[in-house]
Amino acid sequence: MILGDLLGRTVECDGRRIGYVLDARFVLRDGQNPGRAPAELVGLVIGPRRRAAFLGYERIGVDRPRVISRWLAHRHRGSFLVDIDDVVELDDVVEVRSGFDRWSPLLP
Repeated sequence: MILGDLLGRTVECDGRRIGYVLDARFVLRDGQNPGRAPAELVGLVIGPRRRAAFLGYERIGVDRPRVISRWLAHRHRGSFLVDIDDVVELDDVVEVRSGFDRWSPLLP
């Protein structure tokens, strides 16, 4: 599956819509060739609105103008990260398991 096809899809839990896929989080694992380590999908960022992008400002340590910071904080209120292990199905509708944990979508 191509990540671009996943973005914007509806996310449900127990048949109830909980949001839309906004972004994905990957981690680089040390492999035999650290310079070209494969990226591993570890979670999906879910938000209440379909068309929202973090524009790279989800990193806590990134300096940004206050106006942009406030606008993005308002725009992304209610967004959360779901661990990929909690995702049951990646199809036309993304299904997460009951009792999944909500994590902060912000990066250090």
